[in-house]
Amino acid sequence: MTLDYNIYLEVAAIPLNIIIYSYLVLRYTNMTKINVAFRRFAFVVMIADIIDVVTAIVTSAHGLVPNWIHYIFNITDSFFTSFAAFTFTYYIYAYSEMRPKPKLVRNVFNITLLSINYILLLTNPFTGWVFTYDAEGNYIHEVLFVPVAYGFPILFFMLGSIYMMRHRERYRKNQIRVMVIAIISAAILFLLQMLFFDNVLITLFIASIGVLVIFISLETPDYVKLLKTRAELNAARERETAALEKENLSRQVLLAFSKAVDAKDHYTNGHSERVALYARMIAERMGKSEKEQEEIYELGLLHDIGKIGISEAIINKEGKLSKDEFDQIKEHTIIGWDILKTIDEIPWLSKGARWHHERYDGTGYPDGLKGKEIPEEARIICLADSYDAMTSKRSYSAVMTQPAVREEIERCSGTQFDPDIAQHLLNMIDEDKDYDLREKPEDAGGGT
Repeated sequence: MTLDYNIYLEVAAIPLNIIIYSYLVLRYTNMTKINVAFRRFAFVVMIADIIDVVTAIVTSAHGLVPNWIHYIFNITDSFFTSFAAFTFTYYIYAYSEMRPKPKLVRNVFNITLLSINYILLLTNPFTGWVFTYDAEGNYIHEVLFVPVAYGFPILFFMLGSIYMMRHRERYRKNQIRVMVIAIISAAILFLLQMLFFDNVLITLFIASIGVLVIFISLETPDYVKLLKTRAELNAARERETAALEKENLSRQVLLAFSKAVDAKDHYTNGHSERVALYARMIAERMGKSEKEQEEIYELGLLHDIGKIGISEAIINKEGKLSKDEFDQIKEHTIIGWDILKTIDEIPWLSKGARWHHERYDGTGYPDGLKGKEIPEEARIICLADSYDAMTSKRSYSAVMTQPAVREEIERCSGTQFDPDIAQHLLNMIDEDKDYDLREKPEDAGGGT
């Protein structure tokens, strides 16, 4: 029997799919929503790839196999191809939460599209709108073949991609880059196949490579650690809810997480706790209530939690960072915000993580907010964070003298710092005659 299709690309992808899925089953024991969605996507792609290859072989048999068996294989093949794209869309959705009503609308729309696709396939033996067979058993493409075979999978892929682009603040920058490259590459390859290489099996090969790219570039060990941290935060939230309405995460839990983050940097032992203390002192001088001071303290403890998702090699690098490395460091603000925004009972907790590197003059990151656009809590954390950086030993600098610190705070008032808040810190410095507000010698270099 001579094959009507070049099946070798997809045949080569089958072992790859099996290896990746087996690894996911064995390694991804922390079944977060994202991990479940990725495993489901990888599994459906693996099954669809196998069925596509078998279908190509059966279709090539022509008169050796009855037409009703051809129908079963080709319909099943199209079922799984569309379902693979459908599960990709829900993998993208897994990175964010939606309110019940928009989520219902989204699900109804997607399931309706999938149902239309399946109805066209199931009725094809009676309508012949998608594909038919001639008297010799040859496979014939009919008027709806391209929309059904290619259109619905591409549509689901595009829906997931558009959702990611519209809500790109919820995703890491490298996810966006990979998605843009994938959209362009897949579009080109699909177009080439439809126009020139109709007899080459490439659809599930592309999907398999997509699974590999996601696995290598997005689901890294650091990112798995991030997901585990968020899961632990959510678990802690559930344990504490029964005991306290307001403080569902105890100070001990927050301190533990802040110490875990500080431990990644050999030079920042106790950094988060000092930032929290300085921020609370500033808030007190601003006339904040005890409740507001406690909230500022908790913001300070977790302002750098996003560093759990950044490689230690970058955090502890001696010397100047490259542009790419600095871009990765900057992502800790988004990662921290992504972790903390899931804690519904403390919705304000993510403000410090996302915006503590914004500058008063609008030149900060990640959002370039300016002046009073920056939440007041983040403006306080920014000042406390910078003060601790100047009064602690770092890989790139020694402890500054108190007069030098005061001069720097004054110089940056109105550009980096809110000038009104900075004045409270300047008063604190003037009253600190013995320079007690700094890293203690026994803490320096204590990180592991």
